[in-house]
Amino acid sequence: MYRALGTALMVAMIAFAGCQDIEPSRTIISLQIDSDGDDTWVYLYTIPRVKMDNLSFDVAGNKDTFSSVFSHQIHLSSTDMDNLTKDTDGFFTFSAEADLSNVFWAFTCKLRISELVKNSEEPVVADVLIDVNDEEITQVWELPYNMPLEFKV
Repeated sequence: MYRALGTALMVAMIAFAGCQDIEPSRTIISLQIDSDGDDTWVYLYTIPRVKMDNLSFDVAGNKDTFSSVFSHQIHLSSTDMDNLTKDTDGFFTFSAEADLSNVFWAFTCKLRISELVKNSEEPVVADVLIDVNDEEITQVWELPYNMPLEFKV
């Protein structure tokens, strides 16, 4: 009797383990960029794993949005990177956005991914220009790079 009750409780707990209340204030949206110099991958995912209303990337004006997903990723080949609209310094616009229950996260910058020099020990880096209070801040990210998105105000 107790064994059957214990088994039933265990099955019920496992069945509801994936169900969670959606609490935007406890959700982290993480952005990760990785590159081998030829191919670049950009990931957007939630911690904890929560289905978002929307996850979006905008790469040089080409917006890609998925709804009701836990994560979203894009792949940019070296050919894709060559065909992006860039400024005179080789930067392209990039943004990542997420929303859940009328709470919004976002990150926007100008981005330039270095090419891997063959037979080099040097890491692939991203040069990043971020607008903070109308001032352009320059950062260099050694790839892979991971960061949480900020709440959008």
